[in-house]
Amino acid sequence: MKKIIFCTFFISLILFSCDRKEVNIPIYSYSLLQDEVLNFQLDISEKEKIISFDYFNKNDSINRLHFNYNKVTDVLISNTDTFYSTKREYNSKEIKFRFYQIKDVKSNNRSLVFNEKYGLLSNLAFGSDYLFTTDSISKIEKEILFKELFLQLNEVNIK
Repeated sequence: MKKIIFCTFFISLILFSCDRKEVNIPIYSYSLLQDEVLNFQLDISEKEKIISFDYFNKNDSINRLHFNYNKVTDVLISNTDTFYSTKREYNSKEIKFRFYQIKDVKSNNRSLVFNEKYGLLSNLAFGSDYLFTTDSISKIEKEILFKELFLQLNEVNIK
């Protein structure tokens, strides 16, 4: 009887304490202004209602991005800003991404294109537009993707 209780306790402990954790996911970063591709590493960890996304540049330890996504409030929090869902979506072939923006835009509008399972697809801001992909893409694919995102972003800002 003690063995059954112990096994039940141990199995339930494992099931309820499991959190999602993925590490060392290779990410390619593309800039709108440059042809150079930067290599990042993505670590994802999930605990209850918060998913943390850490992007590390393999060659530059200063170049790091960190975001926390709150699943309950649908909010993205970076080191300096809080981004709220615009309820607008960008549909890739496989994944639906949402646009997130700061509520009170003071000077330059910054938008993030994000999915809670994929992470960050794009950072769109004046002079610092970046794509983050898990696969390598060509220059033409990069330009097409940026164009699609900017068209969606302009539609978001008009409404």
